[in-house]
Amino acid sequence: MAKHKPYRYPLYLLTRLGAFLLLMLPRAFALALANGIGYLGYVFVARQREKILKNLQFAYGETKSFKEIKEIGCRVMGHMLQTAVDFLRFARLSREKAAQFVEVGEAYALCKDILQEGKGLIIMTAHMGNWELLAGMFGLQGFQGAVVGRRIYYEPYNQWIVGLRASVGVQTIYSHEAVRKIRDHLRRNEIVGILPDQDIDNIKGIFVDFFGKPAYTPMAPVKFALATGTPILPAFLVRLKGNRYRLLLGQLIRPKIDGDREAAIRKYTEAWMASFEEVIRQYPDQWGWMHDRWKTTPEMIDSKKREAVSSL
Repeated sequence: MAKHKPYRYPLYLLTRLGAFLLLMLPRAFALALANGIGYLGYVFVARQREKILKNLQFAYGETKSFKEIKEIGCRVMGHMLQTAVDFLRFARLSREKAAQFVEVGEAYALCKDILQEGKGLIIMTAHMGNWELLAGMFGLQGFQGAVVGRRIYYEPYNQWIVGLRASVGVQTIYSHEAVRKIRDHLRRNEIVGILPDQDIDNIKGIFVDFFGKPAYTPMAPVKFALATGTPILPAFLVRLKGNRYRLLLGQLIRPKIDGDREAAIRKYTEAWMASFEEVIRQYPDQWGWMHDRWKTTPEMIDSKKREAVSSL
């Protein structure tokens, strides 16, 4: 249990007040304000700026000049705050309102066809574009399902976030209960949303190529798909000009074992990671570059394995 810190509740109230004031503004004005604050954050919060630029340089290497790297980096924090603004507006969002600024194409029809198979659907996305609104769009259309996420350390914040998702028909599965609950939702032929694009070294994973570098990547999504026969659909809700979004779909993945199970896990994990990289390269300023995606190295995993063996 997290240690009680007296400042948390006043800070929570201040955050709720700020969110309320944002909701009083027209959407276009609130988004412009968020973008401006994000740019100021990039300029004045040196720690975050350095992390963004470091990860961009590591990913792109010599393929982009430092000027190009800075042009991408200075837009990242503004985009993330704009994403938060649209998330905060969930309580007032309806199917009709969302349709005014989100282009979905044939995505709903495709998902309905997949669900006719009766094995549920795993939608995989990244922390880019507007991942919360992506789930919300399906919830507003009446699709049943949930997204996997971490429990926020401070419960009032946690309940606020979970409540915003619930307001658009999206349930939350906490990471520590994911195995059982994901299976339950898939058995009920529902959609489960997973965001597996971050480096989490306390879960089982493999190293997969990402921007030409080995990135520690969870195996769980493909394992679920293999165990249940559930298809995987990479999907991304990317921001366009004019405060609009477009839903992009990757290639539908139907994992199956042809001989070697470990080889199958690697093959299909590489497939969805390739979809992620393709879209991130198209919209580089819309991904969370402040996260250290390449933090875990093969040497670190090998060292942990050796320590585990030596402790036996």
